[in-house]
Amino acid sequence: MLAILLLGSSARSYPLQKGMNAGDLLFMTPQQLRTRFADMKSIGVKWLRVEFDWSRIQPDGQETYILEQHDRIVSLAQEFHISVLGLIYFCPAWANGGHKPPAYPPADPESFARFASVLTARYSSAGVRHWEIWNEPNLGSSWEPRPSPAAYVALLRAAYTAIKQADSGATVVSGGLAQPYNTSTTMQAGDFLDAIYRNGAKEFLDAVGNHPYGNWEKMDGPNGLRATMSKYNDQDKEIWVTEYGAPTDGKGTVVVSEPAQAALLKDAFDRSSRQPRLGPVFWYNYKDWCEKGRPDPDCYYGLLRFDDSRKLSYLQYMEVH
Repeated sequence: MLAILLLGSSARSYPLQKGMNAGDLLFMTPQQLRTRFADMKSIGVKWLRVEFDWSRIQPDGQETYILEQHDRIVSLAQEFHISVLGLIYFCPAWANGGHKPPAYPPADPESFARFASVLTARYSSAGVRHWEIWNEPNLGSSWEPRPSPAAYVALLRAAYTAIKQADSGATVVSGGLAQPYNTSTTMQAGDFLDAIYRNGAKEFLDAVGNHPYGNWEKMDGPNGLRATMSKYNDQDKEIWVTEYGAPTDGKGTVVVSEPAQAALLKDAFDRSSRQPRLGPVFWYNYKDWCEKGRPDPDCYYGLLRFDDSRKLSYLQYMEVH
């Protein structure tokens, strides 16, 4: 009965833009990639968030780019008519002042901008015209040693300018925000967004990125991100949910049952169909990274288990339209 309820359809007012995170694509063989793309296409994936990790692409200096796997992924996305959101993030040691990579930001935002410009010029003709700048910059674990709204805006400004110079029609999305409490090394999403607007971010983003894991109210509620955007007269821009999901194994309070994961997925896409100015919703993640039994819940966000067997959320993703 639960599966029947989950798979039922509901009235929709806005086009559904079904996205997917799949970081494991970067480590697949060409045949594995083709098989994955065919499967993603079969369940209705329209958008794919592809990681362009600067620390991996230029680990030793700015003269060499390791992009062969990205070339394969972008080519297949074009072949299968799946749009790409490119996530540009992290930094190699040679560009971050000699700190341990990857989460220390660049010492000079212009070096990051040059990298973003190269990516834009390389992939815009293949249809990659949407770029997200950094991942969860309101976490110290992603922006070491602690979040800095002013420094993030400097990076965003430099990247935005470089991307627009290379492709004037490109869309730039601010880094998807995590949902922590305020601590010495983290900032609440709303506080961080307000701070980057105070530092001039409005002119350097086309959409706001967010990761509302379990916190949709903090995005669209009376004190949510949309309200912050309205405060700065920027409410007409879209919010892109560049990650959303829940793990079905491991230890911790975030772990849910497989039926509950499917229900969360359906709720997310139902919300996206009802809300104006909401961009694509990117489910996190396509497949579990680990065999059953590991304590780390990050292993188990997938629609598929590690052995490729399907969770109920896989069927739910296929059914939402």
